[in-house]
Amino acid sequence: MTSLLNDAGLRHVWRGHSLFHAGEMGQAWRVETGVVLLERPLKDGQFPVQLGLPGDLIGVESLCAQPCAFSANALTAATVSPVEVNGEVARFGTIARGYMQQQRQALDMVRLRSGTIQQRLAHLLALLGKDSLGRIHPMLRHQLPPLKDLAQIVDSAKETVCRELNVLLPRHTPSATPTKSRWINEPGFSDLAWGL
Repeated sequence: MTSLLNDAGLRHVWRGHSLFHAGEMGQAWRVETGVVLLERPLKDGQFPVQLGLPGDLIGVESLCAQPCAFSANALTAATVSPVEVNGEVARFGTIARGYMQQQRQALDMVRLRSGTIQQRLAHLLALLGKDSLGRIHPMLRHQLPPLKDLAQIVDSAKETVCRELNVLLPRHTPSATPTKSRWINEPGFSDLAWGL
């Protein structure tokens, strides 16, 4: 079992599990919490295309009676809710909203795949820590996706990501007093919040 549906219609998807697969007919979902990785299946694996953040719509192509273009996998534990659309005006509005978020998601992927590895990783940590109100909360190491997933998203080697995480998000000993993660103070971090 990859997810649970509760009485309120929310679906909880565990980290690393799928919500839907490319090519399936499905429905549109709104990401409530967590981050969903949208991937394009390729001959030699999956290619990261977009991140669905809290408030984002995923699977919007279903509103056009089209199969899912991408597979949706929970990068972190996620909660999603089905998007209910009643009438053509509501359908058009939802499709337009999904289209408009594409610009931000494209910019996010550019920032995750260009610049120094530390800049890419800092941006990814900011995205992973974003809540539905747009606030960014520091991530703890145990909350992060596996190194191989982080490395694939920022287009780097696992060893490089591990080394940079030690700089941006140092491990604390159990007796140590938690401090703010260094990535919040990275140059350019304050401008991360403007479009996230």
